[in-house]
Amino acid sequence: MHARGFELVIVGSGAPMFAAAFAERIGLDTPILVDPSLAAFAAGEFKRPILGFWRPGLWAAVWRAARAGHRQGRTRGDALQLGGVLVIDAESRGATVLFRHISNYAGDHPKPERVLAAIPGS
Repeated sequence: MHARGFELVIVGSGAPMFAAAFAERIGLDTPILVDPSLAAFAAGEFKRPILGFWRPGLWAAVWRAARAGHRQGRTRGDALQLGGVLVIDAESRGATVLFRHISNYAGDHPKPERVLAAIPGS
């Protein structure tokens, strides 16, 4: 990503102190921003389902995460807010969205290959 001039940025819904702890825990050297107002999530058109949170795909994601050794810790921020992935070319006029994945349930992530393929120079 960096070789192609792109930066990975993580946006969470919790407080700054939670972002710092998350960065330390996962050991990822990338900007982590927080938006407790959820304005960035609304702008990205990410879902916040109240009744539709429990989807069939959730259980497969929970199983994959558990098998990989990941455990759900204490929830920080808005537990109902789902995320997604945006690849944005901020250098283009008006910032162009090159890729969008909107999660339908917790753990609904696109394959990394799909995200990288959206980055120019792939």
